[in-house]
Amino acid sequence: MDSERLARAVDLMTRLRYDALLCRVPEHVFMLTGYLPVMGNSFCLVRLDPGGRLQVLLAVPEDERDLVPPGAADDVRTFSEETGAQIQDTLQAVRECLQVLLISAALGPRCVIGYEGGQHPITAPYTQVGFPGKATVDLLRQLRPEAELVDATPLLDRLAAFRTQAELGLMRQATTLAILGFDAARSAIVPDATEADVEAQSTAAIIAAGRRDYPDKHIAAHVHVMSGERSARAYRAYNTTSDRMLQRGDPVLVQMEVCVGGCWAELTRTFFVGEISRQWEVVLGACMRAQREALYKIRPGASGSKVDAEARKVMRDAGLGEAFRHGLGHGVGLQAINHGAQPRLHPASGDVLHPGMTHNVEPAAYLDGQGGLRLNDNVLVIPTGCQLLSQGLPRAVDWLVAG
Repeated sequence: MDSERLARAVDLMTRLRYDALLCRVPEHVFMLTGYLPVMGNSFCLVRLDPGGRLQVLLAVPEDERDLVPPGAADDVRTFSEETGAQIQDTLQAVRECLQVLLISAALGPRCVIGYEGGQHPITAPYTQVGFPGKATVDLLRQLRPEAELVDATPLLDRLAAFRTQAELGLMRQATTLAILGFDAARSAIVPDATEADVEAQSTAAIIAAGRRDYPDKHIAAHVHVMSGERSARAYRAYNTTSDRMLQRGDPVLVQMEVCVGGCWAELTRTFFVGEISRQWEVVLGACMRAQREALYKIRPGASGSKVDAEARKVMRDAGLGEAFRHGLGHGVGLQAINHGAQPRLHPASGDVLHPGMTHNVEPAAYLDGQGGLRLNDNVLVIPTGCQLLSQGLPRAVDWLVAG
């Protein structure tokens, strides 16, 4: 395990009096081990021994054994759901393997074991992910009937709010790929091209560069393109690309989530086809000022609600208060889009910023019947303020006018 993550995990588990955690969600397994499950049916048992040392034990599918980095765990056991002689579901297949790990962990009869309550969305590295539902808890209860089982969601959420240096390196690599994706999107934005054309060229550029530059790491890219009046609906939870043809003067909102090795960058730029109207110049200027004022306020000890308020005041003063229809930001790193991820920058947020937290800052305006504009960047909280992780992504008007 990453030494920074190890220290934070030990501290949280000690303070909250957990003896062990059992995790199945891929981002949690990755956070605790550096191993990113692909099929979504791996199990990670983390045990805090009486001496304050963290013991990491893994049960993984036989097909994924070679994906576990050296030194990621103290013990790695494998299981198979399907063989030439039998087929089982995940919990049947892992039962014996997990029992061995629980015995190895030497947990006391009255131990406290945390499990994933499943309150948040899960990032799927592949086409599916194993969900740690009631059946997982039931199996744990059968194998350790004396233990106290506790929903560890608050602990895991807090642990996930902070990035280690290794994770920051992956986020920077994801940002590098995203910038290439935006360059490709900009080149594709011409009159009569479709939103789908822009998405396809951007995604292809990201995947090609990712496979070339980071061949040993998991690469994923999700690009969403909404143009013209459609971009006014980009504040909704699910943005969709269509086959709409771009017209001169259209706003073209390009949102992308890019993953390298388990860590994500989540960024947005809004381009304009051939020219930008005075109205959109005003909106763009307001979003730039709102983001700048927010960045001035991001520092250890600042509250998420007050940072949001700084940006919201700028938008309100520009006559765009009602058009700014979502919070200023949320945690980014192990996931791209999870509005519950700490720290949340929102009028109702009770979160406080601390060094090592990463989040986005996304002021925006959505004008019904006309279009939408969002400026979204990723930020790291540092002891003296904040660092813009996406500093290399342009925002100048001349660059945003494409085609």
